[in-house]
Amino acid sequence: MKVLKWIGYLVFGVAVVLAALLGAARFNDGPLALFPGGPLEAGEFVLEPVVDWSFARDIAEVELQLEGDDTSRTVWIIVDGANGYVPASLEFPPFKTWHKRADKDGRAILRIDGRKYRITMRRVDDEGLLASVKAEGARKYGSGPPGSGVWYFAISSRAG
Repeated sequence: MKVLKWIGYLVFGVAVVLAALLGAARFNDGPLALFPGGPLEAGEFVLEPVVDWSFARDIAEVELQLEGDDTSRTVWIIVDGANGYVPASLEFPPFKTWHKRADKDGRAILRIDGRKYRITMRRVDDEGLLASVKAEGARKYGSGPPGSGVWYFAISSRAG
């Protein structure tokens, strides 16, 4: 009986810590690891259009904020040739919805190494095109995003 009581305290303590982390992340400039964060505020905007994303080839994670959202998240970036892609697992973490909003309105901001880029995200479902993107993702990350369903978004610079 005493053991169950201590297990309950432990579970409660972990829940409180997680809730505090989630709350703190919402006021942070950007995401905190896996926890969505506040809007991307720090960093200068890159005004020149990016036509070659190869500078991000070896960067594991970037920060993404959809226009109109007041939250940001950490995402992977895959560079195939000069083109950049952001994958979105449909299953992990559960209950996320950003990929659906990006599919409707792909305007977003990426923050890479402290610099912000205005981008447009366009969902790609052409398996022929995605074969090399998936191969590059497997090379870079060792496997694809978690889960059986993944959407891939091509990224392109946009003005203003």
